[in-house]
Amino acid sequence: MELQSVIRRAIELGRPTGFITFDQLNELAPSATTESEDIEAIMEALSDEGINIVD
Repeated sequence: MELQSVIRRAIELGRPTGFITFDQLNELAPSATTESEDIEAIMEALSDEGINIVD
């Protein structure tokens, strides 16, 4: 999945509750195929939207 699609989907999942879980994030962007820069971009986008990442 393209990075922008992952970010968009993560925001859609997290917006109603204000958080997204690490498990949900791993389903969207498996760590084996995701670069550290991509992870930083996802985390920054979620933070910008006020969405926390929780266990």
